[in-house]
This record gives sequence, C-alpha cells and structure tokens, in this order.
Amino acid sequence: MSAAARPALALAAPGAELREDLAACAALARAHYENFAIGSLLLPRRLRLPLAAIYAVVRIADDLADEGAGGSEAAAAIDAWERDLERAVAGEPVGHFALRACAAVIREHALPLEAFRALFRAFRRDTTQSRYRSYEELLGYCRDSADPVGRLVLGLFGVRDARLFAASDAICSGLQLVNHWQDVAADARRGRLYLPLEDLSRFGVAPEAVLEGRDGAALRALLGFETARARELLERGGDLVAETHGRLRLEVALFRRGGLAACDALERAGYAVLAGPPHLGAADRARVLFRGLLDFATGARRGALAPRVAA
Repeated sequence: MSAAARPALALAAPGAELREDLAACAALARAHYENFAIGSLLLPRRLRLPLAAIYAVVRIADDLADEGAGGSEAAAAIDAWERDLERAVAGEPVGHFALRACAAVIREHALPLEAFRALFRAFRRDTTQSRYRSYEELLGYCRDSADPVGRLVLGLFGVRDARLFAASDAICSGLQLVNHWQDVAADARRGRLYLPLEDLSRFGVAPEAVLEGRDGAALRALLGFETARARELLERGGDLVAETHGRLRLEVALFRRGGLAACDALERAGYAVLAGPPHLGAADRARVLFRGLLDFATGARRGALAPRVAA
C-alpha cells in the first residue's frame, strides 16, 4: 500500500466541547515545546489539532514521570493516566480535555493504542532505570520512547505500511540516540547515563567519570562510535523519504536532515559534550533546509526497504 493510499480525514464537524478541548491541547503544546509550532506548520492544517491532542496526552504523561515522591508514585500516576485514555477511547466520560481530544483523534484516524502504551512504558521505565547494560537494551528503550511517535504521525496521514514503519523507526531511534549523545552532560547531572555500560567498558571509560563530568580521549572515542550508530539509523531511514509524498515527505526529509546535522555538529566538536551540547548555527540550519528540500525533490533512498515491483 502506498503512503497516499489512505488519505487522513479531518475531525468531522466537532462539537463545541471538542473544539474547546482541541484548542486547549494546541495551547498546551505551544506553551511546552518551542519547536511544536514549527513542526506542526509542516503538516496540512487539518492535522495540526490532531497532532496537538496527541502531544498533549504524551506531554502530560511525561510530566507525571517527573513528579511525585518516588518512582512508584510516578508510575502509578502514569498507570492511571493510561487507564483514563483507554476509557476515553471506549467512549466513557473522562474529566481531562487532553484525554477527550486525543480519544476523538484515535477513533477518527484509527490510531493504535499500543503506540501510546509503548510511550507510557518508556515513561514508567524512566522512573526506575537510569543505566542501560547494552546497545540492544537501549534500542529497546527507543522502540518505546521514540518509534511510536513516528508511527502516530504516519497514522495521521493514513499510512499503514509495515515497510514504512521500519524506516520511520530507524529515523526516530536515530534522532533519540543523537539527542542522548548531545545531552550527556545534562543527563549526568540528573544521575542518568544512556551510554551503554558494555560500551563504556569496551572503551575504558568509568561510568563515574561521565557522571562527574571528567572528559577524555576515551570518552570522545566512545561518543564518536555511538554517533556513527545514530547516523547509520538516520541514513537507513532515507527510504521513508523516497516512499512518501507531499507534506509528509517534506516533514520526514527535514527532521532526518536535522538529525544528520546534529551528528555532523558532534563530529566537528570532537565529541566534547561534557561542556554542553554543540549548537547548530545559521549556516547549519540553512544546510538542513537546502538538503531537506533536495531530498524532498529527489527522494533519498538507502536500501533498507525491498525494491518496488514494477506494475
């Protein structure tokens, strides 16, 4: 099935309460996430409020993970939020505007509840886990914390192709990983370490050194290795650009190029991230736009997907 085979619908003539709920979700999104307005402008107008409803439900769950006296209290709050979302999707009355709006979006666009369950699992995991033994374990976290976001966006466009989901997962996991490598210092200040313990051992880096902010050649070599892994995922996701069209292709192309530019910035900085993440300048942003538009115009294929059979 092609990406354009099932066009997404707008919310059909929403009533006054739903209009108010959607507007409240949009206000929450704009207040919490400075890039939301930029990202949503890449979407067709009919999908901006549905995206805001999804964002609001996920944002609130993420905030719940950071609140409370301990991990069990935060996890219980996320459990209750998840149950309320499922009740709302089933048509039961719920009190929160974000739940009501998101439930309407889920029903209209036939979005999978499992994507939300996966995100909530990741938030619960954040309340109890601050280390990852292996790269595979970290990728498992990305499958819950990042990949569902891409699948939900594809769902808004009516995409149901498992091949495209695989390419989307590669981009989302790649973006998640490069964000982790940019934010090593900030995560360390919170006692959190996403660099896999087996890789720290392989490169001769003590976890305590990272947590205490001690830089060194071994740590930079490790970050170069991990950044190459993120780049490989982002490159593999180029097939999603080739297989999509219109606004969706543009959004995918620009976000993917933004991730690759972040990898480039880490490399230029020599992977010295303990002083803070490297920033993209105006020239970097211009290159992201130019290369993203070029990918949009020509497609960007890496070969992760099976070739199409000619009709």
